[in-house]
Order: sequence, then structure tokens, then C-alpha cells
Amino acid sequence: MAGEGKPAKAGFIVGALALIGGAVGAWWASGRAAAQEAASSIVGLSKEAMDLLAAIASGVGAIIDKLDEILAAIRGIAPGGAGGAGYPPNTDSWTVQFVPCPVGQPQAYRLSNIEIPDGFSLNLVGRNPTGANAGVVWVSPTQEGAMGNAGNTQAWPVAPNGTLQLFVKNANSVYIGAAVAGEGVYLTVEQRR
Repeated sequence: MAGEGKPAKAGFIVGALALIGGAVGAWWASGRAAAQEAASSIVGLSKEAMDLLAAIASGVGAIIDKLDEILAAIRGIAPGGAGGAGYPPNTDSWTVQFVPCPVGQPQAYRLSNIEIPDGFSLNLVGRNPTGANAGVVWVSPTQEGAMGNAGNTQAWPVAPNGTLQLFVKNANSVYIGAAVAGEGVYLTVEQRR
């Protein structure tokens, strides 16, 4: 892969600098006062500044080693997420249905028995065959929630032309209730045949 060796080259250069800095730091710490003074006067830095540079240089090597470990761990992650599950394969076909609510709320309707493959979703659109719904369709995991009773906290409102994506095993685990009679939702589900 193009550019794959660039992090390794950069790591090598920084590692080499860290080794040089570590050697300078060890030499500096060895107690050669005259050499230390000479180096300080040549570079123009105080002993404290030289000590700081030596400490920084020796720490760079440890940082590079840790970064190499992190990069190796990242490269070891399988595509599609941790555990190597990946994305589900494409399906063979898909199902589209209009599910009407012939009577408005408080009546609720259960969606059809349609199995949904793992990794795929049930997609709902608040629409009817003649166009956008005029009112809200309530979507719920319970019949009571879809009935739209006052203070309803068990349903999700799908506005006209609004969408909702649910990762459920079967469409029949979903109930709908329309504020306006005759309206409903279109559903789409990818299928394996």
C-alpha cells in the first residue's frame, strides 16, 4: 500500500534522535563537569536547559515504543469493527408495503409478520399512496402506545414524510396509530430469499 512505510521511517528517525539524545544525556550525567561546561558554552544553554533536553530526548524513545504498540493494535482490528463481525452481506431482495390505519386513533394496527435479517433495519416513512400524510403517525412497541392516549410516552411520532429506522427482528413487533383515518406508513425491509 502506498505510504505504508512512512510511519516506520518517521519512527526510525525519531528513534535515532532519541538514542542520540539518550547518549548525550548519559554522557552529560556522567559527571564530566569540564565537558558539561564546554558543551553548554558551545551550544549556549545552561546546565538546567541541557538537563531538560536530555530528559526530553530519553523520554521520546518510550513514547515511540508506545505509539508503535498502539498502531499495531489498530492495524489488528478487523474491518467492520471490533471482533471482526464486519458488515452484513447484501440481501437478495426487499419488501415494500403500505400499512394503512383505516380508523384513526385510538385504534392501533400491528405491522405485518416480516422477518428482518441481522444487521438490517425496518424503515418507515409517514406517507400514504396519495402523498404525504396530513397528520402524525405514532409508532410504538405496544398497542397501547400506538393508540395515542393523552400523556403518551410509549410511542414515537412520525411526522408527514418523516422517517424512522428500527433495528428489530420482526416488523410485527411494531404498532402504528394514525391521527387521521386512512393514513399510515410505507415500510421497507431488505430480505434474504
